[in-house]
Amino acid sequence: MILLKLRDTLLRFDPLLAKAEMALSAACLAAVVLMMGAGTVARSLGHPFVFSDDLAISLMVWGALFSISANLAQGGHMRVDLLLPHLPHLLIRLIDAVCAVMLAGFVLTLWLWLDPLGLIGAGGAMQLAMTTGNYTYTEPVMTLGILKIWIWLPLVPASLGALYHALIRLVAPVQRAAPC
Repeated sequence: MILLKLRDTLLRFDPLLAKAEMALSAACLAAVVLMMGAGTVARSLGHPFVFSDDLAISLMVWGALFSISANLAQGGHMRVDLLLPHLPHLLIRLIDAVCAVMLAGFVLTLWLWLDPLGLIGAGGAMQLAMTTGNYTYTEPVMTLGILKIWIWLPLVPASLGALYHALIRLVAPVQRAAPC
């Protein structure tokens, strides 16, 4: 009974998370347009924003990451529908499970790369870099004047959201659209 309530709660949260991710994605893409416009105007006035291109590229990637995650919530991820509609339901579920495991592997790799526990254990970014050679938290973005971790950080919620959506698909698969 408790597991069913938990499952229902998780299923209700799935579209809300997807909607929030799409809103984040739209905000990132709107910021790209504003940044590119401001950069163009500033360049034409002879005072270019050196950072505008790097920031616009980062915002574009962030928008793509969040929209990819939200797309998983609707079962609309990229796939080849030539074979899939003709497979037995059990095999399709197995393919979905393999995809979820692969996504979990990516999230684990991301966790290992960022090594937040190592960062805490080392006592700081510089100590982590000196003891492990992990310069993730100390390398700057030259044009933006910030650390690269701030550019990479959106990978964490986007990949966790994608993993959440993939796992929800295993519990309650989305009805896939008929192929064109």
